[in-house]
Amino acid sequence: MKEMWDERYAVDEYFYGVQPNRLLQSVVGILPSQANVLCIGEGEGRNAVFLSRLGYKVTAIDFSIEAKKKAEELARKNKVSLDYQVYPIEDFYFGEKKWDAIISIFCHLSISIRGQAHKHIESALKTNGLFISQSYSPEQMKFKTGGPKDPSMLYSESLIQSDFTKFHWIRLEKVRSEILEGKGHTGLSSVINAIGLKKEY
Repeated sequence: MKEMWDERYAVDEYFYGVQPNRLLQSVVGILPSQANVLCIGEGEGRNAVFLSRLGYKVTAIDFSIEAKKKAEELARKNKVSLDYQVYPIEDFYFGEKKWDAIISIFCHLSISIRGQAHKHIESALKTNGLFISQSYSPEQMKFKTGGPKDPSMLYSESLIQSDFTKFHWIRLEKVRSEILEGKGHTGLSSVINAIGLKKEY
């Protein structure tokens, strides 16, 4: 898997483009000023660079060294800096109550690591911290406009609700949307939009 992504990213073209995800753009105003933000599965850096340009302190993780190179080049072009760390998500130490926001844009995890990773995300957010996610739903299999070919890696509203039990959901919805992000996401898609606020009960 890592080799596949390294090969995909080891070209000049940005596979998912350089513009930030539209869901993230539409909700970024809810983040506190100077928020400490973690972007997981960040790939070529488009969302992390966008957040850095807005003045947030951004850490990005991905397991592809080629993705990091592309992200750092994009950051240089935009005159911002990133803390970009190369880790498999299952080996990354998220910390406890460390982040004001965690961003997961099309970061689809295998069943073997997803549950534990989601627990780490929940624990790593501060109280009132935000989880902002967009992912493909199982319905995406019929559109074939991006995303995993393995249906077990696709997300549903019920899966997200069961994995994250400390979140108050500001938004949790399945929608059909035109996703146009480079050549990797290329048309009508079925996505899960999730914005959760961490509460301690």
